[in-house]
This record gives sequence, C-alpha cells and structure tokens, in this order.
Amino acid sequence: MVAAYSYMALVPIIQPPIIRLLTTRKERLIRMPVQGREVPKATRILFPIVIALIASLIAPSSASLIGFLMFGNLIRECGVLSSLSETAQKVLANLVTIFLGLTIASQMQAANFLRPETLLILGLGLVAFIFDTAGGVLFAKFLNLFLKKKINPMIGAAGISAFPMSGRIVHKMGLKEDPQNFLLMHSIGVNVSGQIASVIAGGLILTFFG
Repeated sequence: MVAAYSYMALVPIIQPPIIRLLTTRKERLIRMPVQGREVPKATRILFPIVIALIASLIAPSSASLIGFLMFGNLIRECGVLSSLSETAQKVLANLVTIFLGLTIASQMQAANFLRPETLLILGLGLVAFIFDTAGGVLFAKFLNLFLKKKINPMIGAAGISAFPMSGRIVHKMGLKEDPQNFLLMHSIGVNVSGQIASVIAGGLILTFFG
C-alpha cells in the first residue's frame, strides 16, 4: 500500500512532461465540445449492474473491488436510497480516507518501507505509469489519423487507474494552453474507463498467476 500510494502521488510530476514531449501545442489546443444529452434512468441503473456482472465473469478475482465500485453508483442512481448515498459519498468516504491514511502512515517506517521488494514495486509502478501515459497519448494521436472530429491527445494520458488525479491533470494542462478549453468531462470519462480496466486486468493477473 505504501509503495502504491507513493508512486500514485507522483502522477502530477510524471505525466505533464511526457504529455508535453509527445504532443505539439496545436494538438494540446484541440477543443472537444461537450455534447450534453439526457441519459435515461434505466441506463444509469443498468450500467453498474451489467459492468459488475461482465467483470465478474471475465475476472472473478476482481468481483469484490468492481462490485463495491459499481454498488456506489447503483445506490446513487436508483433514487430510493438517497440517505445511504449521501452518507457513502460524504461521511463514510471521509472516515474511510482517514483510517486508510492512518493505516498507511503507521507503516511508514524505514524498516518496512526501504526494502528491495517495496522499492521494486515502486519502480515497476513508475515504469508502468510512464508507459501507460505515453501509450494513451500515442494511441489518441493514431486515432486522429482517421477521425474527422479530432480528439485532444492529452485525454489519452488519463486512461490509468489514478482516479480522479489523472483526469484533473489533463484538464489543467488544457486550461493552461487555452483558458476556454474545458477537457474535464472527457478526461474524467477516460479516467473512469481506465480505472475499471485496471481492476479487471489486475483480476486477470491474479487468476492466471495467483
């Protein structure tokens, strides 16, 4: 946990230089207007259920994690558990964050942290984030070769598990280039997809090599 949260905290330092290196200013200025439309309530309710079922069938080891993630979406969208939804989003989320922080802080001792295994995990995480960021940006640039409506390649960098940090980084970089270019909706959408995909990929790895 210490290693995981350490390299995730480095995302704001890792991603911006890679994104700037692989994109031109013209590409970073590409605007992606938000096409607002009303999503039917039935779709919003079915989405977490279907995702949880598919993920559980593909990677059973990811069922618990993806299940809790989708459960939070379900109690919010069903419309009959407003009190439980409010508690989960605010009070419970804050309590869990505090206890998680205390748990991790209690392990921040040199004897437990500065070990070859922990440092190896930290190094692998850094390498993974670098290649994920570069791969997402390059794939978005590849898609632009065939798309009439160009997408901003920066949002490809948000397709990692660091949610919502990575999405915010892309949005802030877009605003820095053009104060009127709002990429938050697009980058967060990509970030959510990356988070779900990361859970499923982790479940598959545990299934095959666990």
